[in-house]
Amino acid sequence: MRRIHIGAFGSGLGHATRMLSVARLLEARGDSVKFSSSGDAVTLIRKEGYACSSLPLVDVSWKDDGRFSALDTARSFPRNAGRFTKQIREEARNIASFGADSVLSDSMMATVIAARLAKTRVVTVLNQLRLESSRRTPQVAASMISAGTVSIGAALWNLSDAILFPDLPEPYTISERNLWPSESVKSRYVGFLAPPKDNTRNPLAERLKGEKRLKVYWQVSGPSKTRAPLISAAFRIADSLKEKALSVVSGGDPSGEAEPRKMPFGWFYEWCPGKDSILEIADLVVSRAGHTSIAQFVLSEKPSLLVPIPQQTEQEGNAEKAERLGIAVRVEQDDLSPQTFSEASGRLLGGRVGQKLSEVSAVAR
Repeated sequence: MRRIHIGAFGSGLGHATRMLSVARLLEARGDSVKFSSSGDAVTLIRKEGYACSSLPLVDVSWKDDGRFSALDTARSFPRNAGRFTKQIREEARNIASFGADSVLSDSMMATVIAARLAKTRVVTVLNQLRLESSRRTPQVAASMISAGTVSIGAALWNLSDAILFPDLPEPYTISERNLWPSESVKSRYVGFLAPPKDNTRNPLAERLKGEKRLKVYWQVSGPSKTRAPLISAAFRIADSLKEKALSVVSGGDPSGEAEPRKMPFGWFYEWCPGKDSILEIADLVVSRAGHTSIAQFVLSEKPSLLVPIPQQTEQEGNAEKAERLGIAVRVEQDDLSPQTFSEASGRLLGGRVGQKLSEVSAVAR
């Protein structure tokens, strides 16, 4: 039996979600797994029954309206530098106390450095932590961030023994705008690391199967400050279209209530259990443009309206590529309205999106 320590980046739940699927595979072959992460991801990992050490979160800064703030990110550098140093110290203790034989890092640079200091083999899963300038980001601040992170980050990621890109090969690579430069001898594409289908049946899904109206699943995710604007938009749009569409809105809060709340437009979950069964009966899904979410929609061949976090270049790049592939429609948060939703849903359900999803899904499988 091997001992595997997994460090998962804790901004949002995508990194933790895909590492949970890896952890289950490792356990199935007899390995012992322990996690470390930050923020909401710790709650999710522990809820799934795994031991998880809580690390201080090192992340970019968000405005109250959910937008990425380049200026605040630059200003928070001293604080984040202190937290990063603490992350390395705590990860070194975690690796040593667990007696890890190998380390797996999902976008956690501190985990890579701690493993290297401990002379323990480390494999990095990476595609979603690159910062570049957005057309709407103040250019001075963005250039400072991009120049520093690309050069320093590439060198530090390359301390890994291997780098795995959890994406499809070209021309289907979703995160092509966000991949770090890496030594080609160390890196390879391994396909999507999406979680296996959750066979837990949500009772609401059974009740809604016979619904004649358009069934829309709003799968809200991301850091806490970025969720509120999309939830607000979901309520507003779903209410205005309730005669034509029934909507189920999931707030994406792993600490939230799992019981649905009846709304004029349908149902609202703070945290949606058995969400795969809701996704299965939905005609389309509205979501942020996180990589793990897009992978899930491709594998389930579900048409998606993607609303990237404003000024967050990783999600902007993901959404742009998904739309170019013909598997999704992108709508900016500021443009999201009943009219743009209706136009997007018409494109998703009336065109060749289903055919394109089948094509890309076949590659992913």
